[in-house]
Formats: sequence, structure tokens, C-alpha cells
Amino acid sequence: MRINIFTKINSIVIFFVFFSFIGTAQKTEILPEPLNSEDKRTIAPYVSYDGKSVVFIRQTKQYRRMEESKKQADGTWSNPIPIDAVNVYDSLGWYIDAPTYNSDATVIYFSMLEDDRNASFDIYYTKKIKGVWSSPVKMKKPINGYGDDTDPFISYDEKFLYFARRFEDKEFEDYECYKIYVSEKNDTAWGNPKALPEPINLVCDRAPRMAADGKTLYFMSVRGNKKTGIDLYYAKKITKNAWLAPILIDTVNNTQDEAYPSIPFSGDSLYYQIKSKKKNAKDEKIVISKLPLGYRPEKTTHFFGYVTDLKSGKPLKANINIIDPNTSEILSKITTNEKTGKYSLFLQKGKKYRIEVFNKKFSHFFFYFDARKITKFQEIQKNINLFKNVNLILNVYDTEIYEPIPAQITVFDKISGSEEDILVTSLGKGRFNLNLSIGKEYNIGVKHKHFKGSSFDLNLSGVVQFSEFERDIELQVKKVDYEINLSNQETGEGVEALVEITNLSTNEKIIKKIKTGKDGKLKLKLRDGTQYEISVKPKGYAFYNTTVNLVDEDADYSLNAKLQPLKKNTKIKLNDIRFETNSADLNKSSFTELNRLVDLMQTNPQMKIEISAHTDDVGSGSYNFKLSKRRAASVKEFLFDKGIPKDKIVSKGYGESKPAFLPADTEENRAKNRRVELKVIDIKS
Repeated sequence: MRINIFTKINSIVIFFVFFSFIGTAQKTEILPEPLNSEDKRTIAPYVSYDGKSVVFIRQTKQYRRMEESKKQADGTWSNPIPIDAVNVYDSLGWYIDAPTYNSDATVIYFSMLEDDRNASFDIYYTKKIKGVWSSPVKMKKPINGYGDDTDPFISYDEKFLYFARRFEDKEFEDYECYKIYVSEKNDTAWGNPKALPEPINLVCDRAPRMAADGKTLYFMSVRGNKKTGIDLYYAKKITKNAWLAPILIDTVNNTQDEAYPSIPFSGDSLYYQIKSKKKNAKDEKIVISKLPLGYRPEKTTHFFGYVTDLKSGKPLKANINIIDPNTSEILSKITTNEKTGKYSLFLQKGKKYRIEVFNKKFSHFFFYFDARKITKFQEIQKNINLFKNVNLILNVYDTEIYEPIPAQITVFDKISGSEEDILVTSLGKGRFNLNLSIGKEYNIGVKHKHFKGSSFDLNLSGVVQFSEFERDIELQVKKVDYEINLSNQETGEGVEALVEITNLSTNEKIIKKIKTGKDGKLKLKLRDGTQYEISVKPKGYAFYNTTVNLVDEDADYSLNAKLQPLKKNTKIKLNDIRFETNSADLNKSSFTELNRLVDLMQTNPQMKIEISAHTDDVGSGSYNFKLSKRRAASVKEFLFDKGIPKDKIVSKGYGESKPAFLPADTEENRAKNRRVELKVIDIKS
């Protein structure tokens, strides 16, 4: 079986000259057991971005398998745990190699060679689902080609997959040499891999590891003389397709081969594998070394946290876009872990960022961060709650008088046209709350049988940031044609009069003067579904008032009023004149009718009247007479206080002596006989 690792060469040709930082060799710490062991080889180790997980190949005489270990609270590493879903292939004779994690250590990418002479290394991945690693999945083309593809590494934003692809070079025939490739992911698939441009890939490079800054690439390479063997390098990306010359990390360079670098997002330390240069040596170990400032990636800010449903607290799978706020360019995209809602993103120094978090059925969340002046690596935990529903508050008003309307609300799905079963809560007259789901387009109708309906569209399928909206809806009332006919009850001729119409619901008053005079007709528009009081104030006639109900469907849309001429001995009953029990004190409810009487007297100043008060037959006759006399005097006093001269008013009390309704001893007739009347004593033409 072919072993997928660099082998020693007899001579090396240097293709270019590069400058390196002059650094002091840093102390290299061999990690203790259980990661390293005298009788077990620790091959191709990779430490996660957060520095809390390590995955590697463990090889003994009996097996070669993938294992992982977790850093514990006291800083020690747990006993390695075999990843059985992958290791089952070792028992089948397959060769497992070069594992790396994704940014949150929930996916492992690795390479594997089938037990077949004609087979080649291909790239696979396994996902951790409910704490268990899944069966490996082979990546599809164009990632895996016809030759050996190995050393996979996915960038922190999972947008770029780096790996090494084998090639033959005449000057390095004794090596299985590789070039570093990268594939960029679009929304649905991986693009065709491209070899990184020179000055990378000039010699023999592999095991690419991109730092969290997205610019600094660490890798292992054969670039020196025949004594140096495999060393670690780094290169800076200056544009999408241009790189600075790779620089040897000479502070970790020693007499051993250094391979498989990994750099946590703090960027101050480097983990890697060491192995003696002796032929057929089997002493691989994982070590850590501090990186001097000149070899570190650029400073980054690490945002991490959880995205959850605001209401239930359950984790959400959400999309996160990192955006340049000046150009609105999406710099990178990531998704949260669908099982935990966890996210992790890195913001590079030198820019301002807008971060957008969203799920198509939930709200959007934005926050901004200015990374132009950061001086050190920092970690910021930011937990984000997204909401699934919004409250739409509707205030429904009458467009003419701005009174609230108890309308009916209907909600339709604009796309399907079907009516939605939406919870509509009344918050008071004309005020409603609608609980609507995000991710839909709605058409909302507002109607009332006495108003013209209204509707509007509400699109909640786009960006939704706020959980509550409020909107005012003004409905236009329907108008009906109404006709008033005024005539003299004795002659039938039309009467010209002042007509006052009052909306009893709103106290809105409409005053119209009939100009025809002879025919006494008035046509006007009144509001449908409304109760009105119509008061007619004709000069020379008794006042007339009535209530008109336009609420019912069978309402009468005309009024024919026969007016009583004012002349001597004309009697007019005054309605709703009430007194306190056994008292001559007027009840406030009497003031409306009494004010009409004031208007009548002011309209007809030539008239002199008698105010007659009557009682029922309950009680003594003498008491009732005195009570009626005092009550008539109270009405006279009211008129006087309103400016009517006293010489125009005579008040008389008749007690129970003149019942208008017989028999006088029934409850119904007693109520009718308790009355106040007006009688014209004299009127001058």
C-alpha cells in the first residue's frame, strides 16, 4: 500500500529567494499523555479553532484509527475516544489520514484510501449528530479528482475548502509531492478546485490551514536543502488571487520534521506534529510552540453564541451574512448548528461590519462592529433571539369624524388566496391586534356593513426586524339619500323651516335651512347605520323633533312632518320634563326639551304662553295641586333664566283635576297624566 506522506529526497532546487523574519527559537512543548505515548504514534493532529478539541490518527502495530480528545476544565486532555464510524474502515483495510475540524468541531474532514491497488486518496467527512459521529460521506466531484486528494481543511466560514492534490515533479522524484488547491462554495455546490498561484506551490506543499483572519495560510513544505526536510511555512493573501512569498517559521524549525500545523483563533500558538528525520522513523508526536508576533495571523474578533426562538427558547438553524456596510457586499456566509443553534464567526481587523442573522420563517437581527482599530484578539459572546410572529395593531377610524369603528378583520394568504385562521384580539372599540406568522405575504381586509371596505398588503416574507407594527385604517361611511317633507297640518302646504339634524352617536350636528318654502322639501345625504335626531324649528309653528333610525335594513329614508301652527289656545305637550320625586326640582334630563322651548320662544317673540303642570291621582288633591303649581313655576324660572321675559310666561298648576288619559287610575295612564304642557295664550302676527 502506498503511504501518503513526504519521503526524503537526495537534492532540492530552490526556485525563488524569500525573506523571513529573524526570530528566536521558541520553546517547543511536547504535549503529555494521553495525547502522546511511547508505544503509540500521534499522526496528523489538528487542534480546533477554540483550542478545546484535537483530532488525530493513532497508530500502533495492531491498528490505525482516528481519535479525538477534549480539553478539560483543569487544562488537561481527556483520554482519546475512537471515532468508530470512521475506524470501521481501518478494519476493512482502508487507510485513514489527515483529519481536521470545521469551525465549531462538529464536522471532521479527512482523507481515506481504499484497499485497492488502483485506488487513490479521496476526501470524506463525518458529522456529529446528537453527540455521535455519522458514517463517512465521500465528497463529490469536483472536489475528488482522479489522483490523490488529501489534507482537507475548511475555512472558518465554510466558504473555502483547501486540500492537497498529488503531482509528479522531475526535480523531486523521490517525494510524493503535492500542490495546494482551493474550492469556493457557492449557494449550492463547490466550484472547480484551483491551485493556489505562485509563489505558493513552487515546490512541494501540503496540509494547508487557513487562520481565522482568512488571510494567513500555514502549511508544510519541502523547500530547503536536503538536511532540512519538512518544515512549516506561512503565506499572506493580499488579494483573492495574489499571495506574498511563503516565509519559513524558523522559530519552530529544528532537526526534526515539522508537519500538520494548526493554529487556534487566538493566533499566539501553533500546534503541529514532529517526527525525527531518521529513515522509517515512527515517533510522531503533537507539540505546541509559541508564535512570535511576526508569524501570527492578523488580529480578529471572535463572535460566538446561540441563536434561539424567542418564545420557546429552542435552538434555530439560521443564516448569518457578514456584510460590508459601505458597499452592501456580502463578505461571507455561515449557518448556525441546526441542533444547538450555535454560531461562530471571525471579523478581521481593518473593516466595519454589519452582521445579519435570519431564518426565512423568523425575524431578522442586525448588529454592527467596527474592527478598524482592534489591537488584540478578543472574544465576544452574543446570544440572539429571533421571533416567529409579529403583532399588527390596527386602529380603524371613521374617515369623516375620526371615531373608532368596530370593524370585521379578514386575513388572506396573498399567494394562495386562502383565508388564514389568524388570532384577532379586540383591544377596545376599533382597535385590534393580529398575530401574524413571519415568512408569508398577507392581504388584510377591514370591513363594516355601513362603511366602504378597505384592504392592504403586508409582506412578512422579507426582512422583519420589529415584533410589533401599528397601522391606522380610515373607512369611508356609506351615505344614503334622505328626504324631509314639512307641511302645515291644517292646510297641507309646505313650510319653510330651520332643520337641525344631530348624530346621536357622535353629537355631530348638521343644520340645514329649507329654501323652497312652498313645498317644504329637503334632500340630503345621511350616514348609513346611524341614529339621528331631527329637530324642526319653523317660525309660527310648534317645534317638531323625532328620532330617525338608519341602522336597520328596512329603515325608512324619508320623514313627513306635519307642523302645528301656533295660534291662540294651541296646546303642545312638552316631552321628557321630569322632576325629582315629590319635588319641584327639575331633573337634568329635562333640559333638552326645555331648551327647545327656549328656542321656540326666541323664534316667536310675539307669543305669550301658559305653562301647565299636571299630576296623577295618587295622594291628596290638595298636595297634588300645590306640587303641580310649584313645578310649573320651576319651568317658568328656567325660561326666565334663559332670557325669556316673565311677562311672556304664565305658570299654572292643575293637580289631578284635568287628566288627559282615562281611566286615570291605571299605572300606564297615571304616567301619561304626569305631564307639563304649553298653551298659547296670545300670539301677534
